[in-house]
Amino acid sequence: MNSAFNDDQVMDNQEASQDSHMQLMPGAVSGSSNGPSLFAESSRGQLDGWPSNPYFVFDTPQGTRYWIPNVADKFIPVCGKSYPTFADVLSMYELYAFEAVLSFNDIHNHELVESYNRDLSKISRKLSFSTKQFINNMSLNRIGPMRAYRCLVALKGGHHNVNGTPVDFKNFSHQLRIFIGERDAQVFLERLRERFDNLPNFCFDYTVSNGKLSSVFRADEISKLNYKAFGDVLAFDATYSTNRYKMVFVPFTGVDHHFQCVTFGAGLISTESIESYVWLLKAFLKAHGTQPTLVLSDQNPSMLQAVPMVFTESRHRLCMWHIMKKLPSKISADVLDNTDLRSCIHRLVWNVYIKPETFESRWNDLLQTFGLQDHSWLNDMYNIKHLWVPAYFRELPMCCLMKTTSRCESSNAAFKVNSTSANTLVQFMMCFENRVDSQRYRQRVSEYKTSSTMFTGNTDLAIEQHAFAIYTNAVFAQVQKEIIKWKFLCYITNQTESSDSSLLIDVTHLDKRNNITNVYQVTYNTVDQSASCSCRNFTRIGYLCRHVFCVYRLKNVERIPPQYINDRWRRDALPKQVFSISSRYGVNPHAPSVMQNEILDLVTECIDVARTDEDSLAKLVDQLRDFKINVLSKQPLSTIQNESNECEMEEIVGQPINIPVEVANPEVARNKGCGTHTRISGPGEKAKAKPPKRPKQLRLCKRCGLYVDDHDSRNCVKVAAMKAAKAAAEQQRQTATGASPSD
Repeated sequence: MNSAFNDDQVMDNQEASQDSHMQLMPGAVSGSSNGPSLFAESSRGQLDGWPSNPYFVFDTPQGTRYWIPNVADKFIPVCGKSYPTFADVLSMYELYAFEAVLSFNDIHNHELVESYNRDLSKISRKLSFSTKQFINNMSLNRIGPMRAYRCLVALKGGHHNVNGTPVDFKNFSHQLRIFIGERDAQVFLERLRERFDNLPNFCFDYTVSNGKLSSVFRADEISKLNYKAFGDVLAFDATYSTNRYKMVFVPFTGVDHHFQCVTFGAGLISTESIESYVWLLKAFLKAHGTQPTLVLSDQNPSMLQAVPMVFTESRHRLCMWHIMKKLPSKISADVLDNTDLRSCIHRLVWNVYIKPETFESRWNDLLQTFGLQDHSWLNDMYNIKHLWVPAYFRELPMCCLMKTTSRCESSNAAFKVNSTSANTLVQFMMCFENRVDSQRYRQRVSEYKTSSTMFTGNTDLAIEQHAFAIYTNAVFAQVQKEIIKWKFLCYITNQTESSDSSLLIDVTHLDKRNNITNVYQVTYNTVDQSASCSCRNFTRIGYLCRHVFCVYRLKNVERIPPQYINDRWRRDALPKQVFSISSRYGVNPHAPSVMQNEILDLVTECIDVARTDEDSLAKLVDQLRDFKINVLSKQPLSTIQNESNECEMEEIVGQPINIPVEVANPEVARNKGCGTHTRISGPGEKAKAKPPKRPKQLRLCKRCGLYVDDHDSRNCVKVAAMKAAKAAAEQQRQTATGASPSD
C-alpha cells in the first residue's frame, strides 16, 4: 500500500539534516556514492481520513523513489538474528507489518487491474489443490498439461474460470517430477509396501544391484484370481519407452472368458539378460504357485533359454507372426514376388488340422518344388518346428487360443497409451494401475452384459438355449455360429458301429457355395454321450464343433454334456469379489474422499435440475456462499492458501518427502528398443523397394529469367556466385594437374 506525494513533501538534504526527527538508515548516508542521493523524512497528511504516521522517502541516483515506514527500533527486523521456531519468525514479521501499517489505504501508485483481467493476476494464477490433482490425473491418461488446461477450460466454461495459465500447468508438471527426484525408487517401493499392507493377497518382489533398483515384480489378488481361472495359456512380451530409466516393462497376459486381454502380473527389469528373465519368471511362479500349460513368447534369446529353466512343466511356443514376418528379409525378393512360395508357406504353417508327419512331408515337397533345400534360414526354422508350428501342438488343450503374441502387443500398446518415456517410476506405477482399472472395467461391462442379456435364439433347439445359459455372451456367439453352420453346412453321410457302445459317424462339411470341403469323423459314445471329432475343435479352443452338434441332433441330445463344458468359458468363471469397488485402484476408500465425491455429485445434480430456474440457482449460490463464509470463519483462507506446495505434492504422490532413501534410482538402461534417433534398419526394411523420389518442380526465377530447381529470385545471386567459385576452383585444379577441361 503506497501513497502519492507532492514534491514539496520531500525535503532536501539540508532540511533533513536540520530536522530533529531525522533517522538515518544504515548505508544510506547523504552524499555517499553507495547510498541514495536524497534521503528525507516526511509525514502523511490527513488525506481521506488517513492518520498521521511518519515515514522515510528517498530517491536513488537513477531517480527511483522509495517509501520506508518509520517504526520503533524494537520492531525492525535485524539481519543475523536467530529465532527458536519458524512460527516466531512469522510472528515477528506480522508485528512489524502491524506497526508499519496502521490502516488500510485504498490509494495505489499504479493502475488497478481490469475486472476482465483479474484471472491473470498473481493471486488468481495460484493453482488450487484440485487443479493440481486434475493435472496429475490427466497425466495418468497421457494427457499433457497443455491438453489438460484446454480440457479444464472446456469443463469450467472459459479461461477466466481456470486458475493459472498453460505455463503454470506445465511448471507444476515439471515440479512434480523434480519433487520425486532422487527418491523415485524409494517412493515407488514404499507405495508397493503400502499396497501390500492394505490390499489382501497382494505380493511384490524386487532386487537391488549396487544399491540401485534393478528389477520389480507385482501381482494383486484380482490378478491371481484371473490366473487361477484363465492361466492355462500365458503370453508375455517386453515393451519399451515406458519410464525415464528405460527399464523394460514385461506384462504377463492371458485371455478371459469374454475373449479379452487380462493381466496376470507385471515386471520391470533393467537388462534383458537370461538372469533377469529367470528371476522375473520365478517371481511370477512364486506369486501364482502353478505353472501354465502353454507359454507364448517371441524369439528373444534370453526368453528362449529362461522359459524352460523355470516353467519345467509347460510347453514353450514361439510367436508365428514374428517368424513369418522375416520371410521378405530371408528369402530372395525375386522368388517371393514371382512365385507363389509365400502363399504356399503360409497355407502350410498356419494349418491347424494336419498332423506332424503330414507337415513334414509337405514341407519337404515345398522346398523341392522351389529349390530351397539348402536354404539356411528355412532349415533353421524347420529344426525348431516343434516350437512354433501348430501341428506339433494339436494334442495340447487350448493350443489355438493364442498362436501369436498379438494380444501381448495389444496389451503393451494399451499400457503405453497411459505412460510416456518421461515418467518416473511412481508416475508409471500410477499409469499402470489406471490402465489395469480400465481393463477390469471392460471386463465388468462384459460381465454385466452377459448377466442382463435375454436369450434370442436363431434355432428352436434346446441345446442352443443350454449353451446360452452356461457360456458368456462372447463364447456363446462362437458356439451359436457352430450350431448354425451345422444346420446349414453339415450333414451325415455314413454311420458304423465300432463297438457295442461306440459309433463312427462321418460328417460332410460344405462351404458357402455348397461345395464339399472335407469329411470329418465323429466318435460317439451312446452311454455317456461323449463325442470326439477329428477336427479336434474342443481340444484346440475349448467348445464343441459343428460336426459334434450335427451328431447330437441325430441322437436327440438336448444339453451339452458336462465333460464338454470348459470351466474357463463359464459365466461364473470369476468370483463376484473381483468386481467389488474395494478392489479398484482408482477408488479412494477414505471417508474425506468419499464425501468429496458425494458433494460434487450432489451439487452437479442440483445444477442439472435447476439449470433453467434462475431463482433456484440464485438461492443455491447464496447458500453455498453462506456455507463458504461459515467454513472460512473456522479456517481462514490464508491458512489454506499458505499450505506448502510440498504438502500438496506429498498428498498427490502418496508418500512423505522425508522418507529415508535406502534404494537409489536405477541407472538409465540401454536395451533393444529403448529408443534412439539413429536406429539401424533391419534386413526386412532394406529389402523393401523404396519408391523413387519425385523430381523437383522447375520454377521461374524472376532475377535470371530461367526455369530452375536449385534457387529462386531471393538467392539467385548467391547461388550464381557459388557456382562461379566452384567452376573457378575446378579449373584451377585441372590447370595444376595439367589436364585439359575436355578430358
